[in-house]
Amino acid sequence: MTLSTVPRRDPEISPVLVRLSVDPVLFTLVNDRLHVLLRRRSWEPFAGWWALPGAINSANQQLKDTMLAELQRIGLGDIWVDQLKTFDRPPQYVDGTLAKPGRDPRGRVISVAYFGLVPAHRKLGPACDGELHWTPLDELPELAFDHLEIVQYALWRLRNKILYSSVAFQLLPPEFTLTGLQKAYELVLGENLDKRNFRRKVLDSGVVIETGSHTQNGTRRPARLYRFADRDFEFR
Repeated sequence: MTLSTVPRRDPEISPVLVRLSVDPVLFTLVNDRLHVLLRRRSWEPFAGWWALPGAINSANQQLKDTMLAELQRIGLGDIWVDQLKTFDRPPQYVDGTLAKPGRDPRGRVISVAYFGLVPAHRKLGPACDGELHWTPLDELPELAFDHLEIVQYALWRLRNKILYSSVAFQLLPPEFTLTGLQKAYELVLGENLDKRNFRRKVLDSGVVIETGSHTQNGTRRPARLYRFADRDFEFR
């Protein structure tokens, strides 16, 4: 899914000042594959490259507010999101000469990364800052800055968090099948799970509630639909 939007520009960055950027890594499930949201930059640096959606934090705005503003701009202001990590690789100078560039060619920019989960049924809203595209994780292009490193770290963090929390339910629509829930776990973890053991663990935990409704798949046997019970769940 792609949204063509009005090009944007980053504020001027002084090479002698430290600036902060907010870079959210947003995951969703599309056609039984884990995807991440990318934006094609239409401005320098890295014009024409794919990158994470994000923004330079203004001096009079809190980081979380900048992040929420970016999410609201693309219609995802109410999704689950958590702070990930700070990424900093400053440029190195020798005798006043640049010896090794930092993570941003404009100067020292520290990235405060977040990661969020977008339910499979959600659609992107009107955006105003670039071209947005859901990209399969196994087909990532070369990314601007150090955004590939950020995406890889976010995936590692998600794979760990999914084992001791109920965060996987944030990838699902309000009503789902146990097969759909298991598929979400498998796509995030990158491995197949035993169907019987998975269902027993989920049902015994009380983390799902049967809705009384069933799927309507034509000639296929209807499957029971469940909803999240809004409680903790440890899969490991």
